[in-house]
Amino acid sequence: MISRKVFLKAAVGAAALSITGGTASAAPRKRGGVCYDTGVLHAAGEPLSRVRWSRPQLEREIRILADELRCPSITAFGSDLGRLAETTDAALRHGMRVFVQPRLYDHPQEQILEHMAEAARTAERKRRGDNITFVTGCEHFLFTPGIIPGDTFLDRLANIPSITDWPAVIQRFREFMVKAVEVARREFHGRITYGAAAGADGDWNDWSLFDLVGLDYYTYFETDAEYTADLDKYRHWGKPLMIMEYGCCTFTGAAKAGGMGWDIVDYEATPPVIKPGYVRDEREQADHIARMLRVFAAQPDVEGSHLYSVITPDSPHNPTCRDRDYDMASYSLLRTMRERFDDDNSPYRLEPKKSFHAFQGFNR
Repeated sequence: MISRKVFLKAAVGAAALSITGGTASAAPRKRGGVCYDTGVLHAAGEPLSRVRWSRPQLEREIRILADELRCPSITAFGSDLGRLAETTDAALRHGMRVFVQPRLYDHPQEQILEHMAEAARTAERKRRGDNITFVTGCEHFLFTPGIIPGDTFLDRLANIPSITDWPAVIQRFREFMVKAVEVARREFHGRITYGAAAGADGDWNDWSLFDLVGLDYYTYFETDAEYTADLDKYRHWGKPLMIMEYGCCTFTGAAKAGGMGWDIVDYEATPPVIKPGYVRDEREQADHIARMLRVFAAQPDVEGSHLYSVITPDSPHNPTCRDRDYDMASYSLLRTMRERFDDDNSPYRLEPKKSFHAFQGFNR
């Protein structure tokens, strides 16, 4: 059985399959949004990736995003459709646009499409104009069976180096995406997009089927010009670009590590520990996020960006034990401080990191 923390490290890393190895000039403000994790179901018999959930907690956190961070929009993602609906309602009440992204990993394709259809129907009932955009899942080439060989997405991730027939993989991916678009268009009548990994299925996808090109973008470059050139390959579709995910963990070297930042944790140890040689560094995270906000704002066809992920209750901060300071391997803007550190269902409070203030300053 896949452990929850092993899942989390790989799920974030999936978008980093093509990491390349920033200084940005001032640009007009285009306020950043964030991803809000409602919990993902990834293995039978295990809890959602976000264990603790309550309406008051949700309301407090959405208020932070709207009032303190001034986010114009969020991506609400997860498997529990009730939680997804609650989050959508809360965000809409606070004046934010919502990108609704159902996620259901390692289930048969028919179940994933049924889950997507129900999420789309619910989103359509709540939609008023363009206040909701529907997202047809996330990186299906890895998380959905039948595209890359392997029973679980961890198996599929491991199998990638041995694949020789990539045209067949791409064909299976495109066939599934046609079905996903048919489901979404049937049930939802607003704009749709998809959370694709830049450099992987972002390059394979037929974006003519969508209203926005949606990218999980953890790429690192030294210069702004390289970012512009890299994004150019998605511009020939003539669609607005939406950065569905980007981010940086909280240690020295995390900016270049990008979507592989989770790899500083040794999940084979009991309990898991931060590997030797890594130093907590809130300033690097803050500087990288501020830079990426400026880079995205400077691209006239980038409609917006969503930071992954604003709050990560599964990676609590430990101020007294560096080896178990899991927040170092999180992309969040807020430290999670649990009352009971080892209890996934423990009440917690949130403390702003330097990245929180950098993000807040940019949006203001």
